Parts: sequence; C-alpha cells; structure tokens
Amino acid sequence: MDDNLKAELDDHLKTEVPKMITAHLALATTQAQVAKAVSAVVTKINESNDDPYRTTIHFLAGLLTFCLGVIAAIFSALNSGNANPHLLGYKMLGGVLGSIAFVAGLCTVAAAIIQTEKFRKRSEHKSYQNPPVFLRAGLMLALALLGGLAVAYCVRYGYAILTCLSEPVSLLDSLWGLLRLAF
Repeated sequence: MDDNLKAELDDHLKTEVPKMITAHLALATTQAQVAKAVSAVVTKINESNDDPYRTTIHFLAGLLTFCLGVIAAIFSALNSGNANPHLLGYKMLGGVLGSIAFVAGLCTVAAAIIQTEKFRKRSEHKSYQNPPVFLRAGLMLALALLGGLAVAYCVRYGYAILTCLSEPVSLLDSLWGLLRLAF
C-alpha cells in the first residue's frame, strides 16, 4: 500500500467512522441495549456488599508506612558518626523512636483485628469460634506479637537513649516514662 492510499484511507476512516457510530447510537435497539447494560451495572453496585473496613485498613497501612519511615530515619541518624549522646537532639531521637515504635505496634495489632473482622464479615461467620476465623485471627495476632518484640526493644532503648540510661528499663516503665516526659 502506497502513501497516497494510506492517507486516503486514513482520511476516510476519520470522517466516516464517527458518522457510523452516531448513526448506530441513534438506533432504538442500541439505546435499549445501553440502558439495559447501565441498569445492570447500577443494580450490581447496589447489591454489592460494601467493604466498611477498607478505609480503616488503608489508614492503618499508611500510618504504619509512616512509622516505619520515621524509625528508619532515626536509626540512620543514631548511627551517624557525629552523634553525641549528650546533645538534646540525640535524646529527642530516643523519645521519638520509643513513641513511634509504640504507635507502629498498636497499628499492627489494630490492622490484624480489623482484617479478622473483614474476613468474618465476608465469609459470614458469626463467631470467632469457627475454625477459619479463629485460625486467621490467631495467625495475624501471632505475627503482630512477634513484631511486638521489635516494638518492645525500640520503646525500651528509645527511652534509655532519651533519659541517658546505661541499660533499658522494663517496657511498662519505658511507656510510662515516655508519656510522663511528653506531657
């Protein structure tokens, strides 16, 4: 096919195809088919079970991502060669590390609980005693608790950095100390 023929075909298609589509859409049968398709989509949307947990899961995922970013930045700052443990900024990093790690731990547990509720709603299990619900809830909470070990270390050592302790204190003392010093 030569270039003149290609150009002629291109011009013809550009002018005639829109006319054909307009003529087709003007037909009563086409309009009825479009109306039926739109009605089917609207009916399907109205019948669907909306996911009331989606926005909560998205919020928790975003919050957890933020927390992990802050924790990574704090570790980077604490490991820099010119960090002086006696400077106020260094101590502040310890307080931020402890508190943001605690928020990340709460966020992880909340996400596990919300995800279990979402599964329970979707699968229409009414009780947590049903084996699929119990198993999923147990696995998610076990993973959250394993992550809680890292949270506990961050909270305890963050408080120790904040208060210039040579060794970290218990988790509860660290949490109470962080709250007391923050307010």
